Amino acid sequence: MNLLIVSDLHIGNNDCFSTFGWKAEEFMNALQRVKYEEQIDKIILNGDVFELYKYAFDEICDTNSSLVDYLLHNPDVIYLKGNHDALCPFGSDSVSFENSNGKSIYIEHGHAADFMNGKLLGQRVQTFGFNLLRWGIQMDWIFKAYRKIFEMHEAINKIPKKYDSIKYLTHALRLLKSHDVVLLGHTHKIEAHKTYYLNNKKTYINSGSCSLGRFQGVVLNTESLKHETLKFKSYSDLMSHYDKDKVLDLAMSA
Repeated sequence: MNLLIVSDLHIGNNDCFSTFGWKAEEFMNALQRVKYEEQIDKIILNGDVFELYKYAFDEICDTNSSLVDYLLHNPDVIYLKGNHDALCPFGSDSVSFENSNGKSIYIEHGHAADFMNGKLLGQRVQTFGFNLLRWGIQMDWIFKAYRKIFEMHEAINKIPKKYDSIKYLTHALRLLKSHDVVLLGHTHKIEAHKTYYLNNKKTYINSGSCSLGRFQGVVLNTESLKHETLKFKSYSDLMSHYDKDKVLDLAMSA
């Protein structure tokens, strides 16, 4: 079975405070295109799909009804919750698969490794802070300051930080004692590491983020345990990538 794992969409209500960065129809088209081209059997939404720190779930459903319906009522989609959507009435905390060789794959969002986001108190504090900020950005100067801080945070987040990698890798290693492959999200950094435990090969993978109009994810075959990372800057980048592959296939078969 081929799995597509994506995470950290942060779907909001499409206002200036939202960081999803996608048109609903284009994101659904992107998922369908990847599903078709990569021969995906199941799509795993690995947490922080909805931005409930900033918005009420009903508010998101009202502004993105077709997308919410597609993600939550699609038999080919499994929805897992993260810290930003922990209060969503749908979804599970984790999912696992076992292949015919007895190899185990475990998927969760990964915020339990982060004290501030892994605890209910931290989530409540952040929700309160975002609600204050959402009220404040109605003033132009606060909105401009927020955008500058957000852009700086994204730029800094691209710089590898050893302490962050070690923190989440340590969390993954604890899970890898019981599983052969562990997939997390939360960090917005797509990566993969191989290690050994009791002479057994283990793999930790992070699915990156589909926020800010980009598309990142992981394709994993549950039988072979082989994986491929997907990194596209935009909808057009994703579509042109698969269009080029199609043209190349036609040229080779001519």
